[in-house]
Amino acid sequence: RVTCLCAQFEAVLQHGLRRSRGLALTAAAIKQAAGFSSKTETEPVFWYYVKEVLNKHELQRFYSLKTITTDIGRGRAWLRCALNEHSLERYVHMLLADKNRLSVFYEDWSFMMDEERSSMIPTMAAGLNSILFAINIDNKDLNGQSKCTPTVSDLLKESTQNVTSLLKESTQGVSSLLREITTSSAVSILIKPDQDTDPLPVLSKNVNA
Repeated sequence: RVTCLCAQFEAVLQHGLRRSRGLALTAAAIKQAAGFSSKTETEPVFWYYVKEVLNKHELQRFYSLKTITTDIGRGRAWLRCALNEHSLERYVHMLLADKNRLSVFYEDWSFMMDEERSSMIPTMAAGLNSILFAINIDNKDLNGQSKCTPTVSDLLKESTQNVTSLLKESTQGVSSLLREITTSSAVSILIKPDQDTDPLPVLSKNVNA
C-alpha cells in the first residue's frame, strides 16, 4: 500500500515536467560542485523542482545518502522522508506557492499547473498525518532498476499492479474467512437463514455451573 501511495505521488510530481536543456545543465553543475561524477540524467525528474524549495541543510541531507546515487532516487527519498516526518503537506504548499517558478519547470497542461486539481494535493497530504510511516529512505532500490527515467505511465502501471495484487490478496483473505466461518458448526447454526427463533448462546464446555 505504501509503494502504491508513493507511486501515485511520484506520478503527480513527474507529470508534465519540461524537457529543458537548461535544467539538465543546472543539475550537472550542482553535481560537479558537490563532487559527484555520475552521469546526468537526460530526462527531467521532479527532484529538479523539489530541491528548489529545500534549504542548504536539507539538500546536503539527501546528497549525503550512501546508497542513493541518482536524482530519481533523491526525489523518491525526499518523498518518503516527508511521509515519515509528516512534512509533505508543508512541502506541497511550498511547491505550489510560486506560480512563476512552477511554470519554469512544468508545462501548462501538467497536473501541478492545474489549480483545481493541484489544490487537492495538500489536503490529501494532510490526511496522511495520522498515519505513522517508517520507510527506509537510504535504499538503493529507489535509484531505479534502469538508467532511464520512469515515465508517468510506468509509475501508474506500477501503482496499478500493486492495487491489483492487493485486491487479489484481499479477496482471497475474505474467501478463506468465509470458509472458516461456514465450516464452524457453532457459528453456522447462528447464520442459518431458515432459523425461526433467536439462537441460543454458545457456551464453552469448560464453564462451571
